[in-house]
Amino acid sequence: MELYTFFVFLSVIVMPDGELKTLSRNVVECPAMETVLEMHKPKMDSGEIVDWAATCLTTELPLTIPKGLKT
Repeated sequence: MELYTFFVFLSVIVMPDGELKTLSRNVVECPAMETVLEMHKPKMDSGEIVDWAATCLTTELPLTIPKGLKT
């Protein structure tokens, strides 16, 4: 078993009707805040979404990966 490092991007969006939508993705690296703002600001400006929050977390997990699948 080896420790593998993962970057997980999480975005929570508040829709006009109060519904919460979430997006989580395993990413190669955490995006810059400017990139995250570019994703959400136009939707806020148009009223498509009411609010949003996002974070990127680094986590290490102990995994056993079969030899043929390692990169």
